[in-house]
Order: sequence, then structure tokens, then C-alpha cells
Amino acid sequence: MDNQEDPTPIESNPSSSEPNSVPILVPVATSSTNSNTESEGNPASRSNKRKTSQIWDHFKKLDGNVKSPRAACMYCGKDYACHTILNGTSNMWSHLVVCKKFLFGVI
Repeated sequence: MDNQEDPTPIESNPSSSEPNSVPILVPVATSSTNSNTESEGNPASRSNKRKTSQIWDHFKKLDGNVKSPRAACMYCGKDYACHTILNGTSNMWSHLVVCKKFLFGVI
């Protein structure tokens, strides 16, 4: 057997409760520098895709001014600002909580 040391980093196991016990050495996995081997050849992988809010199941974007986009409630028609950076979706979530046509199922 060779007495060469393995270059893999190791950690000791401090969970032993016996005072004279020898620490157990556990190999630690190192991260690979090439992390996108799974999505190679697939430029639109799920990990890179922006997540879409579920609020868009209840609102429809209106055509109009690109600088200040608006979205209308599918139940009552009330419109709200929906700029991704300036407004977000909080105002639409707040509306959905009080929208009587959504709450009582009147379409």
C-alpha cells in the first residue's frame, strides 16, 4: 500500500460522545468548476428561466404604453400598474384578496 495522502479534503466527525474515541474522517465533496454540464446544449434550461408569478392566472396584460404597462383583473376588469421593476405584483395580489367577483365566483 502507498502511504501517499489523498488530496481530497476531510472533516472529522465531532458527534462522538466517548472521551477517548478516535475521530472518524469523512471525505468532503468538492464542487466542480464546470457546473453547467447537465444543461450543456440546452440554452433555455429551467435553472436559468425566470419564475413567473401565479397572479398571471388571474390578470391579463393590456396592450398600451411599454414604459408603464398595465394589467386587468379577469374577474372585475379593474386595471393595475404591473411594471416588473417599479410595481411588481404585490398590488395585484392585494386586489385579488378584496375582489368580490373573485371571492364569490361571479364572472
